[in-house]
Amino acid sequence: MMKNILMIAYYFPPLGGSGSLRPLKLAKYFPSFGWNPIVFSVKNPNWYYAHDHELLNELYPGAKIFRSWMINTAWLYWILNPLRNRKFDELIRKFFIHPDDQVGWIPFAYFSIMKIVRKFKISAIYSTSGPISCHLIANLVKAKTDLPWIAEFRDEWFENPDLNLPTKFHRNFHYKIEEKIVRNADKVITMAPIFGEMLSKHSKQLNKFVTITAGWDPDDFTFVDTNVDSKTTTQKFVVAFTGMFYRTFVPDSFLLSIHELIEDGLVSPEKIEILFVGANNKNEISYEDPFKICNFTGFVPRKKSLSCLKGANALLLLLSNKRGKNVIPSKTFEYIASSIPVLALVPGDGDVSNIIRKTKTGIVVEFGDIAGIKKAFLKYYNNWKEKKSKLDFDYNEIAQYNLKNITKQFVNVLNNVSEKN
Repeated sequence: MMKNILMIAYYFPPLGGSGSLRPLKLAKYFPSFGWNPIVFSVKNPNWYYAHDHELLNELYPGAKIFRSWMINTAWLYWILNPLRNRKFDELIRKFFIHPDDQVGWIPFAYFSIMKIVRKFKISAIYSTSGPISCHLIANLVKAKTDLPWIAEFRDEWFENPDLNLPTKFHRNFHYKIEEKIVRNADKVITMAPIFGEMLSKHSKQLNKFVTITAGWDPDDFTFVDTNVDSKTTTQKFVVAFTGMFYRTFVPDSFLLSIHELIEDGLVSPEKIEILFVGANNKNEISYEDPFKICNFTGFVPRKKSLSCLKGANALLLLLSNKRGKNVIPSKTFEYIASSIPVLALVPGDGDVSNIIRKTKTGIVVEFGDIAGIKKAFLKYYNNWKEKKSKLDFDYNEIAQYNLKNITKQFVNVLNNVSEKN
C-alpha cells in the first residue's frame, strides 16, 4: 500500500530553474518506490526569472499538487515605500525581510497544509530549501502533528557567502533558525557533504545528516532537438555552459585563455562559439569578447537547454574556491550523462573534480589556471578538428547518479524515518 509524503517546495513547476528540479524529480520517481507525493507549493510567487510549464508533464496524471497564496514582498515595498525610492527598498529588504523574501508565505501555507494533513493520511514530511521559509512551515506542521520530517538543504545557509546579514542581531536570528530546523528535523539531507558538515554544528547526532547528491534523469536524454542556438557542430567547435554563473565564478579566466589562443594563432575565432545557456548577465563578465565568439541565450525551457547541451562539442563547468571547493553544482550530473567531454574549471581537490575523474568524463583544471585552461581547450579543439573519438567514459560510475538510484537512496532514508515514528 502506498504511503503519502507531503512535499513542501516553494520552487516547483511552473517555476523553472535548478531549484525546481530536485522536488520535481523526486515526485516523479517516488511512486516507483511505494510513496505517493502530495506536493505543496506557492500560488503567487515573488517575481522569478524562470518559468517552464512543460516540466509538469513529467508527473504522472492525477498527481496531487496544492498551492496557497503568500504576502508578496513587492506588496510590502509598496506599503512601506509608496514613493518607490530604490535605496529605501534595499534597506527594507536588508533589515526587515527575514529569513528570506518568502516569509509572507508561512502563515497561509501552514493553515492550508493542516487541512491537507487532516484529509490525507500523511506518513512523512519533506521540505527543501532555499527558501528557508519552507523549513519553517514544516517545523510548524511537525510541532502540531509530530509527523516524521526530513529537511533538505540544497545549498548552505548560514555560511552562504551571498547571505548578507547587516547586524549581530540578524546573524543570531539566522543562526537560531538554522539550529531549530536541524534539531527538530528527524533527518537532514544535504546535496553535498560539506553542507552536512556545516550543519552538524547544531547537533551531535552525526547519523542525522545524510548526503544525497543531485543526479541525471535518463528521460532527459531520450529526445534530440537539433534546433539549437549554436551553429551546426560540423561548422564550429561549440563549448556550452548551461545554468547560471555567479559573482564568485564568472568565466573571465576561461575567456581570457581563449583570447590568448586566438591571438597566438592556435585557434580560429571563425571556428569556435562559446554558448552560455541560461539567465546569465553578460555585464557581469569583465572580458569584452572582441572576437564575437560568445552567445547568450537568456533563460530557455529545460528541453531547449538540454538540446543546446547535446549540440555542443564540449561542456564548461565553473566553480571557484570562493564558492567552495566541495560544492557540487547540479549541472555536473547532466554533463557526465551527456557523453560530451567536460572542461571542469574547478578546485582540483574538491568533490566535483573527484566525480569528473572517477567517471572519466573530462579534464579538470584549476579555475584560474590560464596555462592549464589553454592546454585543455586546445586538446578538445584539435580533437574536434581531427575528428578524433571522444573520451572513454566510465558508464558504470555514471550510472550511480541515475535519478532512479538517487531516489532509492532517498526512499531508504524515508522508510527508516517513517518506521521509527
